[in-house]
Amino acid sequence: MIKQTYFFIGINGIGMSGLAEILAKKGHCVMGSDISESLNMDYFNALGIRVFNTQEEKNVEHSDWVVVVSSAIKQDNQELIKAKTLGCQIIKRGTLLSSIGKTFDERIAVIGTHGKTTTTSLIIRIFSELSPSPSYFVGGHLPGQSHVGLDSKQTFITELDESDGSFLEFSPSNTVITNIEHDHVDFYQTKKDVVDAFITFVDQTIQNGGECVINIDDPLSEKIYKQHANSDMFLTYAIENKHAKVRAENIEYTWQGTSFKLIINDNTIEDVTLNLFGRHNIYNALSAISLAISKGILLKHILVALKTFSGVKRRLELKYTSNNIMLFDDYAHHPTEILTTIEGIYKSHPKHRIITIFQPHRYSRLTNLFDEFSKSFIRSNEIIVLPVFAAGETSNGYKTSKDLATSIRGNSGNVTYCDAFDVAYERLTDMVKSNDIIILMGAGNVTAMSKSVINIIKQAG
Repeated sequence: MIKQTYFFIGINGIGMSGLAEILAKKGHCVMGSDISESLNMDYFNALGIRVFNTQEEKNVEHSDWVVVVSSAIKQDNQELIKAKTLGCQIIKRGTLLSSIGKTFDERIAVIGTHGKTTTTSLIIRIFSELSPSPSYFVGGHLPGQSHVGLDSKQTFITELDESDGSFLEFSPSNTVITNIEHDHVDFYQTKKDVVDAFITFVDQTIQNGGECVINIDDPLSEKIYKQHANSDMFLTYAIENKHAKVRAENIEYTWQGTSFKLIINDNTIEDVTLNLFGRHNIYNALSAISLAISKGILLKHILVALKTFSGVKRRLELKYTSNNIMLFDDYAHHPTEILTTIEGIYKSHPKHRIITIFQPHRYSRLTNLFDEFSKSFIRSNEIIVLPVFAAGETSNGYKTSKDLATSIRGNSGNVTYCDAFDVAYERLTDMVKSNDIIILMGAGNVTAMSKSVINIIKQAG
């Protein structure tokens, strides 16, 4: 990449900050802005990245700057308007990630509606058993290490966000598909639009001489596999489908995580232990195992990596435990994610009462998947619903959190709508008792409740 000046509008987000870090480490001049209350100025200062805590047109100065925007940036943003006026090159976050990826010979991409971050992190952990460690980008915070790495000049591992279609610019040499659902309804009008985009990505992988690791327990993924003319270029994994090349059997759920017998080509290979809860994380592990096998990584390295992987922040992250009460924090914001996450906790802790504090993310998603949301809390004994985290949307014509609470109640759920965090704290204080599991859930700022909830747990003894 030619050395340039990059300006990131909304630099503090996990995806934008990671790309900014990569560019800074590659020797580019990197700047940006963010108005978030959680702006981590120390992090950017350490990387030599100048960041403004306002978003004003004066921050963008030169026409030869490359301005990077995420899908969250609105068209009336002053910096974006100034960049257009100056004639700056304006690119999406996904486009930049693709251009970075093309500087590597081997480009491993993880795509899918759910599980991308954990799957990518598992793959990174496995590849890190080798020397040199891979270069990578992941959309989550990893314990004890950065969410980006630039150790290898050969191999780049990344998750890709399909939300705006820019993932199709990536040109992968290997692909992992976790699952496919009709999400991001603001961009993909129909389920067919989503599937067609994934088929295009698969075709690109095969054209590049690569292999696709795919979950054939997932209906839409299985359909792509069965109907593709080059099905021999797929490596399949599953739990239920006995035709998969890589499978899990004899699954056990414990208070420490999960375990299963690894089956490859119908042969029992080894016992696998994960420090992760839930069936969905077994799928994530199977996908990582399948890719590693396809790349010739020895099983002993794979098993060590899986056993020592401690998870990703905000992916069913255990935040605190005391007085026989546990607090988890989870990013789930889609009905399938909610259902599988709570189910995972339920299976490993069947004698505990589960309290879920949920913050819907975007009015459009809540409205388009409303029935699914209202039925996704069946394993939660108590549900507290918070106002929608709007992410720039307005409530006009959309379903609200009050509507969701009413619908959950109609499905026999014990639910309370709280119009503010403080009201939720009061409700939780009255409710919580020994043997409870509390889950903070959502992609917005619900995670900020952790500190106060921890204080409630301490006082519950």
